[in-house]
Amino acid sequence: MDINDVVYIRWDAEKIAIVKEAMKKTDSGRDGMSARALAQALQGNGISCSHQNLNKLFSGKYSIISLEIAQGICEVLSIPVQDIVKIYKFSVYKG
Repeated sequence: MDINDVVYIRWDAEKIAIVKEAMKKTDSGRDGMSARALAQALQGNGISCSHQNLNKLFSGKYSIISLEIAQGICEVLSIPVQDIVKIYKFSVYKG
C-alpha cells in the first residue's frame, strides 16, 4: 500500500500522549508548546487546523485524524512519523 493512498489514521490515547509529551519538551513557554502555537506552526506549513480542533484531538473527542495533520504535527514537534503512523505488514489473499 502506498502511504499516499492513506487519508486518515486512527487517533488514540497512546498517540495523544506522544504528542503531548513532545509539546512539553519544546522551548515554547513554561509548559511547552500550546495548542494555539502548534496550530499556528501547522498553518505556517500550509496545513489548515485550528487550535480548537487540536484541543478536541488532545481530549480524545476524535478517533481519526487526517494523515496530513498527523504528518504536520510530527514535523513541527520533531516526532518520528512512525511513532504516530504505524504501518504493519499485511498480505492479500489471492484465492
